Amino acid sequence: MTRISTKSHNATRISLGRLIRSYQKGELDSQTFRDLVYGLNLLLAFFKHESDEDLAKRLEAIENKITPAQLR
Repeated sequence: MTRISTKSHNATRISLGRLIRSYQKGELDSQTFRDLVYGLNLLLAFFKHESDEDLAKRLEAIENKITPAQLR
């Protein structure tokens, strides 16, 4: 079985690539591959959502520091 790491976005992305290569080599059956890819895609979407929230908070903090006169 292919090693799967889900500690971070990058580790999960690498694991997804590892799964794809294992499937191409015939080491995984279709249903197992499909189930694992589905789960990893959900996790990657969560990581992206978390990253988007962090960016929104950073943007809001920057916007709060800018005065209306600086926007003109």
